[in-house]
Amino acid sequence: MTGERFVTAVALRRRSECHNAAVRFRRLMESIEGHMERGNRHMEQGNLYMERGNRHMERGNALMEEGNLHMERGNRHMERGNALMEEVREEIRLTREEVRLSREQHADLRIFIRESSLRAERFTERVVAELQKLSAGQDDLRGESRAQTKALLLVLDRLGPGASPG
Repeated sequence: MTGERFVTAVALRRRSECHNAAVRFRRLMESIEGHMERGNRHMEQGNLYMERGNRHMERGNALMEEGNLHMERGNRHMERGNALMEEVREEIRLTREEVRLSREQHADLRIFIRESSLRAERFTERVVAELQKLSAGQDDLRGESRAQTKALLLVLDRLGPGASPG
């Protein structure tokens, strides 16, 4: 091969290699762009899932707040019930003391004792009635709490396994 032909052959080979490299580079860039577009679509879908998850979390938080309010209400009922029970205990203690003193001092005070006992019975009946009301209120709270727990579990079930809160 003469020198001129050799140079031409080398130049053609280099130009072909450059052309092949440019083609490979263009294909690589197209592939990268395709992956980027697919990645963007995945990110958009992920953002939608995150927004949906956030809405579920907001609803869950609202349910928890409502549950906390019900628990506070239940605690107030329990405090009232405890106070009433303390009043009952005190009334019973006082009544027993009255009975003891009456027996010791005068046998003819049976009428007074009977009246005291009736007063204690009426008070106890009122307390029992109040306690029954409180018990019914607690039953309502338990039912509401169960319903809220069920609703919260449904929310968590909808989130699915592996869902993270944030």
